[in-house]
Amino acid sequence: MRYVIRLLVICLILFCLNSAFGTPVILNEYNAVANDQFLGGGDELADLDGGKAGDIYFGRILGNGGNWFELVVITDHLDMRKWKLEIFENGSLDKTLTLKNHSIWSDLRSGTIITVSENVPSDISYNPAAGDWWINVQARNGADGQYIEASNFPVSNDNWQLRIRNAASAIVVDNTGEGVSPAGGISSTEIFKLKTDPNASITPNCPDYKDDDKLSTFGAPNRWGMQDLTQLRSVIVETGTISLLYPNGLETLKGGTIATILWTSQGTVTSVLVEFSLDDGFSWQEVYPPNVGNTGSYNWLVPMVDSIKCLVRISSRANPAVWDSSDLLFKIYRCTIDGDISGDCAVNLVDLAILASYWLECANPYDPACN
Repeated sequence: MRYVIRLLVICLILFCLNSAFGTPVILNEYNAVANDQFLGGGDELADLDGGKAGDIYFGRILGNGGNWFELVVITDHLDMRKWKLEIFENGSLDKTLTLKNHSIWSDLRSGTIITVSENVPSDISYNPAAGDWWINVQARNGADGQYIEASNFPVSNDNWQLRIRNAASAIVVDNTGEGVSPAGGISSTEIFKLKTDPNASITPNCPDYKDDDKLSTFGAPNRWGMQDLTQLRSVIVETGTISLLYPNGLETLKGGTIATILWTSQGTVTSVLVEFSLDDGFSWQEVYPPNVGNTGSYNWLVPMVDSIKCLVRISSRANPAVWDSSDLLFKIYRCTIDGDISGDCAVNLVDLAILASYWLECANPYDPACN
């Protein structure tokens, strides 16, 4: 009897501590896209709205990266060893994934992003001081099981929810997901995401948990505008520098062609965001497909537009304060002149020579005149 009373007291203390200090970790995003669907529907070329909805890590692919969900650490120096991630579908507990007793979980800094995925191999290069705030662990049958239980798990649009227990089996995050907030509406072509900045006051019934069929951000802050994690990240990040080399101003680029954007960086810049503006920096768009890592170059499909107010910007994903953009405006033009065979936006003898070289040739194998 004394043991039971003591256990109840411990559970009450743990509950009170959790209430006093807020949520230690939150569910930030999960992928509800079915394996035979694209984000936003449609096909590999375009979503149902004519855009190219996709994920910044995976691009636009069937299934949008498969089964995965994402957490954000709120409490600094959090120890998540032996924590249990309980996965529910339609109100029933389907799978429990247990984090292993590994040092990677022993001292998590606030602002850390954790992804659990079936298809992406584990990456624990985690180093906040160097600007790397992301841990990805692979949970699937046959995985190495070093960091998390090696077991397949579901993620779907069937009122999918996550509940988290600590090493003492106390609930630290109650059921979060569809059916709690939002009450419903997440389809097999959408993702679930938190559309506000993560903080200790976020609860499972937060009204900012919503669906999205335009963009998902596996392993990165959410975007609807831009999720800000800087208030959580107290670690002083080693800064670096970025210098954009091309296009740096006064160039003229042709729409529909490939232009290689070039830059250099120094210090700790592990991954960069590549964006362009067509209105002198008033608005910015990320290149598609998104840049991955920091190779110093990106082959950009120049948009089919006419603009004399173009800029390119390169920024550190870990530290947006580290960036560089074109020093001067450059131009993009499109060309649709009839008879321009060479693609140089002029009809001249070069085009005539090309036409002459194909004179009397026929591309229809079923036309008797071609035989």
